[in-house]
Amino acid sequence: MKASPFAAFPAITLRGRHASQRFFFPAAALFAALGPWLLLGIYLPGMPAVDIATHARGMLFGYVGALIAGYLGGRLLTRQLLTLFGLWLAGRWAEITPSGALVTQLLYAGFGLYLAIIVAPRFTAAKKWRNRMIAPLLIAIACFPLLLLVAGMLRLAPLLSLHSLLLLICLLMFFMGGRFITPLLARAYANRGATLPHRVQPALEGTVMLLLLVAAILDLAGTDSRWTSLPTGAAGLLLCLRLLRWRLPWRGLEQAALVAMGYGYLWLGLGLVVFSLSLAGLLPVTASLHVITIGALGTLSSTVMLKFSHAPGNAPARVHQLVVVLLSVAVLARFLAPMLSAYYRELLTLAATLWSVNFLLVGGTVLLANRSKPPGACSHPRSPA
Repeated sequence: MKASPFAAFPAITLRGRHASQRFFFPAAALFAALGPWLLLGIYLPGMPAVDIATHARGMLFGYVGALIAGYLGGRLLTRQLLTLFGLWLAGRWAEITPSGALVTQLLYAGFGLYLAIIVAPRFTAAKKWRNRMIAPLLIAIACFPLLLLVAGMLRLAPLLSLHSLLLLICLLMFFMGGRFITPLLARAYANRGATLPHRVQPALEGTVMLLLLVAAILDLAGTDSRWTSLPTGAAGLLLCLRLLRWRLPWRGLEQAALVAMGYGYLWLGLGLVVFSLSLAGLLPVTASLHVITIGALGTLSSTVMLKFSHAPGNAPARVHQLVVVLLSVAVLARFLAPMLSAYYRELLTLAATLWSVNFLLVGGTVLLANRSKPPGACSHPRSPA
């Protein structure tokens, strides 16, 4: 008898625990695939449209929130999963329906607050200050919609910028990306009978984290963007230096996940440098932001979803390679679009198409992996000590 396509999702029972990644990873991939086309309805007739601000909030609150819930949520009680996933779905629905700004903001805030309550306490036992920063960082990212809601009620909304949230997300990607890369790279070196040089690089890691935190605070404080550009650019350069010192193997099917993660990390460093130039008024802001969101966030999140949805050693190497190619071309197309105005719509459409193909591929691969797992199975990263 042919299996139902819904077999990828475990049956919800009234008792027990369920792996959050089995729900949030496919949902995040599907939402990511649809997201650009909701915005491109502005340019392409006959399609539903959201404005640029709603598109940005959908990606930063919705997509990133789903990633955090899937990656760090672990195995949740049924009531927790139903509440969290229900709030997330309601928020996505409110974005594209005339439900009112206040309802949408309340759903954003409710999901973020509940996510913070679930995830942040898992990092409170950390000993090193760099690891102890992650709990308040997760709270700040998850509760940013709540801060926006409160600021709007107090008429302080102009003081809160989504640029600040993006810088905090960059800090989280930098930290989590390093924790993802180092064990994979150490294993790759060990397989060759060598030792990984500069494993964690604690001084460099701490410096980048502080620089990004300072940049986010400067932006929140309404400081001249040229001052914010300095720590942002310095963090990007140091991130590239960290990657260079790791000496990653940049090709090979046997290390496909590591290579894909390395490219995502590289896009993060380059994106921060380019974003700093845009803050200084030297480049278009939207183009530079998409180097971070498409290149870094897209590649790193795709790699994480693929890696943690498969048993060790069974991750699809060719899919990791396709992720790198699809998103690298998408980044270049989106970055060049404002500079090649004669081909603006064509380049936007190309970038959106490649992004969507990537996440349909990732989502489909994750669903197939879920079907081969028992309902309670969950690959869950360990919290740092």
